Amino acid sequence: MQRPRRLALVARLLSAKSFSSQEEVVKALGRAGVAVTQATLSRDLRGLGVLKRPDAAGRMAYVLPGPSTELLDRERQSLDLRAFVNEVRVAGNLAIVKTPPGHANAVARAIDLSDLPGIVGSVAGDDTVLVVAQSPAAAGRLRRHIDALASRPSGSGK
Repeated sequence: MQRPRRLALVARLLSAKSFSSQEEVVKALGRAGVAVTQATLSRDLRGLGVLKRPDAAGRMAYVLPGPSTELLDRERQSLDLRAFVNEVRVAGNLAIVKTPPGHANAVARAIDLSDLPGIVGSVAGDDTVLVVAQSPAAAGRLRRHIDALASRPSGSGK
């Protein structure tokens, strides 16, 4: 396999799963039909700018470098959700989140990074975010989560 395609595959693997050793990555590449030596993988990781940092469980894992927005901390996410959400309305498995003009992108990013169960993703406009949930119950949990952050009575903007 040519190096650019291999690098793309390594990046996809690292984005999808946490790997704590090069051996784990070599095995995953093998399962994908790509045989590489550890030396080749090491060069590929270096070429991608991959770092080793603690993952969500606290164990060291390989991570791809990302834009600084990837490093938003939980406090910033909560602040964006608390300060810039005017209303959340739920319709089935969809939620519409209204924000002041110009703030929908920050709110959508905070929702995407919040790891709330059942949230598939979001699309932001200027002052509105469309959030797609796996179920009506997951959309309702999102609304309750945001209402709790903003200290609003749950169900406001039903």
